[in-house]
Amino acid sequence: MPIKVVYRGKEIEIPEKRMRARDLLRHLGLSPLSSIVIRNEEVISEEDYVEEGDRVRVVNAISGGL
Repeated sequence: MPIKVVYRGKEIEIPEKRMRARDLLRHLGLSPLSSIVIRNEEVISEEDYVEEGDRVRVVNAISGGL
């Protein structure tokens, strides 16, 4: 079963059973400096793993101001 990831409102299937969050971001063409991985409603580090069956979301970090 693939890992299912929600990014920008779309579900993306990645044909892996387990991978590090940083590899997931790389697969999506995203930087860990500007994106956050959320696994089962908890923010995880880029060293943590996501697995098939996890609820995974990726959100872009937004900064701004002076």
